[in-house]
Amino acid sequence: MLRGTRGIVKMSMLSEGQVSAAFEPLLTADEAAEHLRIHVKTVQKMAREGAVPCIRMGKYWRFSLSALDQWVSAQQESGQPTATA
Repeated sequence: MLRGTRGIVKMSMLSEGQVSAAFEPLLTADEAAEHLRIHVKTVQKMAREGAVPCIRMGKYWRFSLSALDQWVSAQQESGQPTATA
């Protein structure tokens, strides 16, 4: 069960396939850095500066793999550098 702002939502209402299709697991900064092949400190700096798509969860940064891939593609198309100096 999930607790939402309007009460409890039963997970049994959704099939397992619908849950996985509706939610993409998020990457940690380490996993995002490995995927982008850059240092984790660079990913964290870019996240703080808002240069890379991310979500702040408490003191941790989380990254969507599909959003990172779209961001890299957009950077390549625009000719912009993907990393900050």
